[in-house]
Parts: sequence; structure tokens; C-alpha cells
Amino acid sequence: MAQYNSYILVCGGTGCRASQSELILQNLKEAVERHKLQDIVQVIRTGCFGFCEKGPIVKMVPDNTFYVQVKPTDAEDIVREHLVKGRKVERLLYVNPVSYTHLRAHETTLHL
Repeated sequence: MAQYNSYILVCGGTGCRASQSELILQNLKEAVERHKLQDIVQVIRTGCFGFCEKGPIVKMVPDNTFYVQVKPTDAEDIVREHLVKGRKVERLLYVNPVSYTHLRAHETTLHL
């Protein structure tokens, strides 16, 4: 059985699927392969994360980064910036509508 260091979880719920999450999933898999990360990173379709209004959702594990309103064209940025360079893709992070700050992983009340 393969040992992965990281997982990319892509929402496969109805709302996200209607917003191209299947294409996001495919593009992420292709980007992982392009960067030769397929032995340490697994891309997985999940069920609904319960935050449909911000979908499609992509969650990075183990660091619990939560990307919202992801588009198929964002896949390369997610893999290159997050996995290869170790930087979060700031424009895809959830912004708290009250404080206008990015939600940090330990602040999530969504238990994603």
C-alpha cells in the first residue's frame, strides 16, 4: 500500500459537481503527475463538505488548508504553489465576512 504525505480532497457533492469539481479533480491529478508528486500526493473525490455556497471546495491535508470557489484553471496553481513551493494560494482561501481576514485552519468551525 502506498504511503502518501499529502492528500488533496475535492468535493464531489452535487453543487460542486455542477460547478466543475470533476474537471478540477482531473486537472489536479494531471498537475500532480506533471510535478512528479504522484508517489507522495493523492487526489481524492469526497462527499459534500457542507459549505456549498463557497464551492467548489478543495481541502489540503495534513495542513487543513481550505480553498473555496476553485475553478479548473486553479489546479496548477494549487499544486505548484501549495505543494511544490509550500505557499498557500491566498486568493482561494476563505475570507471571514465579518473580519475580512483569511480563515486559518485551527479556526474552522466547519470541522472539515
